[in-house]
Amino acid sequence: MVSIQQSVQDLINSYNNSPQPSFKVSNYFHIYADLFSHLRGTDCTFVETGILNGGSLFMWRDWLGPQARIIGLDLNPNAAKWRDHGFEIYIGDQGDPNFWQETFKTIGQFDALLDDGGHQSFQQIVTLTESLKAVKPSGLIVVEDTITSYMREFANHGDHCFLNYAKSATDVLVAKSAGLWDGEFNPVNNQQVMQQFSKIHSIEFFSGIVAFKVAPYADENPELIWNAVGRPANTEFDYRSAGTTKSVSVNWPNPFVQENIVVRGY
Repeated sequence: MVSIQQSVQDLINSYNNSPQPSFKVSNYFHIYADLFSHLRGTDCTFVETGILNGGSLFMWRDWLGPQARIIGLDLNPNAAKWRDHGFEIYIGDQGDPNFWQETFKTIGQFDALLDDGGHQSFQQIVTLTESLKAVKPSGLIVVEDTITSYMREFANHGDHCFLNYAKSATDVLVAKSAGLWDGEFNPVNNQQVMQQFSKIHSIEFFSGIVAFKVAPYADENPELIWNAVGRPANTEFDYRSAGTTKSVSVNWPNPFVQENIVVRGY
């Protein structure tokens, strides 16, 4: 079994040996290896948006192996030339849901999708939501260069930038457990968004990348259960609120504003 460290080095070698130019953020290789190593040597379907000069297509094929089906999508019609090198290429606007719907009719289901396209929030959101309809039961959708959510060039994103969308999506994961405690949560009224994200098992945040992992058991309703011994007649007293400390001042993790917040308990 290849170690993650070796997988990272193999990926860097594939990147450096690509016959076409490509530029990447240096810390991405470790993240790629963490997310995609399980696909190496398999007949996976790997989709990348934003293929530019074509260099990453060759990198993925070399690193994932000859059995991998590598698919590239781009708005630039010149990207169609990479078909001559054995890649499937689709030309279209990733911000248009109709483009994705028509394209997935041809592609079918995929194992992994990496969004390195236009980096505008609406493009990233459309890519995610449409891809969720075609991802395999144990696949993943990875959006990179999410730092654009906070860049001046993309300032029109405002509070509804992609990163805030992704952070809000974590509340959908929490809401799956809302039925465990009657009366403790506000009613879950947005059933449309619950259904939209029902396949998602986890959302992982990295420096510059957010990964949405799906799983066939993700839509199971959580239940409170006891082990085989069963519930005891007399349970131990729960000390969760018995401590004498009732609040703490914390440096809130906002990198752009220094702000100390008092977090209170019951």
